[in-house]
Amino acid sequence: MSSSDRTRSGRARIALSAILAAGLTTALAACSSGNTATPPTPSDASAVVQQLGSVPVPTPPSATPTPVASPDHPQLLSIGEPVRADLPGGVSAVLTVSGPVTVAPPPGSTPPEPVQGTLTVTITSVSGTLTVHASDLTSRSEMGKTVPLSALGAADVTASPGHPATIQMRGIYTDGAAQITWASGGKAIAVWDFNIETD
Repeated sequence: MSSSDRTRSGRARIALSAILAAGLTTALAACSSGNTATPPTPSDASAVVQQLGSVPVPTPPSATPTPVASPDHPQLLSIGEPVRADLPGGVSAVLTVSGPVTVAPPPGSTPPEPVQGTLTVTITSVSGTLTVHASDLTSRSEMGKTVPLSALGAADVTASPGHPATIQMRGIYTDGAAQITWASGGKAIAVWDFNIETD
């Protein structure tokens, strides 16, 4: 091969190398550009939904079911907690006891001074008519001692569908835990626990 042929061959290789290098650089630039591209940022809520699809809405937790009591299945409850009483004859009602509202001991009293406590029983009929007598409600201290109750106002109240009724009972309590029991037909249906603070 002559020197002129070698010169032309060398120039051809240099030109080919330059073309290949330029092509490789273009390809790498295209790949790099594709990897770093980011989708446009949605500008509002509707754009977000279009981009991501509909977002499931969480279901709120269901309310705690009301306990059901009957002559054969009494319920133990905290004060303020409702109970549904299913009684013979198709009578059903929801009862709630709130309180006690206490009268503070006179100034200068030495704790634990007994206090007056008033409990309110609310009866809401679901079906049938329910009469609650003051004698159906009894109370005991945490030591098991009977706390005499007296009605404030009517001693007997009757609830029917659409016509709730309330009865208020008052007793003298000492510091500590106590309970009020409602009975129907001579059987305890529900017992509510509560606390008395005299200080």
